[in-house]
Amino acid sequence: MQEGYLDQRLIGRRFVLQASDLTDGVAFYGIFYHLRSNQPLHAGDTVEITATSAHGLTVTVVAPPHQGEDTI
Repeated sequence: MQEGYLDQRLIGRRFVLQASDLTDGVAFYGIFYHLRSNQPLHAGDTVEITATSAHGLTVTVVAPPHQGEDTI
């Protein structure tokens, strides 16, 4: 298996950010990743992984939290 293959498989994956993802990072397949973005990130945002690097995952917000719902 080529180096970085596991990370590359994460591209395109969408998930909802939890408060702990913003402070501790997010875990996939038992590996913790730091998140990077050109946009402000908030708990409750739906994000998509757009790139991977040695520094972590780059995500883009595809949907903000629903208004009227509590976010952590």
